Parts: sequence; structure tokens; C-alpha cells
Amino acid sequence: MNTRAPESARRAASPLAFDGQRIVLVHGATSGPWVFDDWADSWAARWPEVEVRVPDLQEGLDVAHATMSDYVDRVLAAVGDRHAVLCGWSMGGLVAMMAARHSQPAALVVIEPSVPAEINGGDPNWPLAAGTYDAESTYGPSVPGTRHRPESLLARGERKRGISVPAMTCPLLVVAGRDYVDTRGRPVAEQYGADLMEFPELGHFQLVADPRVRGAIAQWVSSLAP
Repeated sequence: MNTRAPESARRAASPLAFDGQRIVLVHGATSGPWVFDDWADSWAARWPEVEVRVPDLQEGLDVAHATMSDYVDRVLAAVGDRHAVLCGWSMGGLVAMMAARHSQPAALVVIEPSVPAEINGGDPNWPLAAGTYDAESTYGPSVPGTRHRPESLLARGERKRGISVPAMTCPLLVVAGRDYVDTRGRPVAEQYGADLMEFPELGHFQLVADPRVRGAIAQWVSSLAP
């Protein structure tokens, strides 16, 4: 594991992480809350005084018409009035970044997030259309044992067009593996002055399956607390 903590991020890492007593984990596209089952269990054991919430971004939605803002609303509902720690993987990382702009999180962790427009500029001509898509037809063969479900084509179109997240004002950790370190890892950390944690031996899906990742993230979060 490789880590980098820019001076700006170290200054931002003030002792405030757990005054809200809540962590919200945000799953990725074609995935669901189950991807964080082991995280919720291990973190609940590590911090028994902290409530770990894993909202289902699709709950109550017509998925074919679901937007990224709909997903943000579900995260904000899980945050409630707490000074929570947000942690999102893949699409959920971008959702968490968007939610952070509408709340006051104690800290934010993004694991190879879908990137904001500030990173790649987006494609303003990408079509926006209602519908759903499946993981294998869009992303290629699935990792054995990975559970998927249909995902919103409209929300994917919004991501492709580009969603702006101008700045982050809370402590931010970016986690990357071997698959997207040059596109979703280092550029995101550099753009927002974040801490960077790299696992060059792990692929995109392994980042949420390998216990070393959640352990390292837990240590980072703990370093922000009094």
C-alpha cells in the first residue's frame, strides 16, 4: 500500500470525525448495499458507538428514470442531521462527493470514484435517455461471485456528460487500486488536495472485498478523531 498526504490535507484533518456518530457507505452502479456487508459488520464492531448506514440508492425509485440527484437524496436521508463520515465506491464515490456539497460531512472517502467534470471535462453531447443497462454489456465480464442488478441509463448519461464538484471543504481520502489509479485516483487527489492511498495489487472490485482496504480506511478516519 502506498500513501500520500499533502500538506493541505494534513491541515484539514482536524479532530472532528465522530462528533456525528454516523458513517454512511455508498455503493456503486449495478451494485447494491450488499457490497458493504462486511464493512458494516467490522466497523460496527470497531466503533460500537457509531451507527453505520448503507442506503440502497435505488430504493423506491423507477430505476429507468433515476438520476444522480435521486441517489444523492438517498444519501442525504441516511446522513440526516448528523456530522457524518461519507464513504463511496465507484459511482457511489461521485454520489458521496455530490452529497458532501449539500451537507457538512466530518470526512469523505472515495474509492476509485466516477470522476467529476473537473477531472475529464465530460462530454456535453452524450445522450440522456431513460432506461436501464446491465453490468456485463457495459463494463465487460464480471468478477466471479459478484452480484449485479440493472442500473439507470439516465444516471450514467449524466455522469458521462459531466457533473461538476467544484471543491471539497472537508478532509478527503482518495483510494485507488491498479485499474484506475491514473484516471480515478491520482487526478482526483491532486484536484482536491486530498490524501491518497494506493493498493497497486488490487483491482476495482477487490477494493471493496479486501479487508486490508477497509482496515486502512478505518485507520485514516480514526486519525481525524480526538
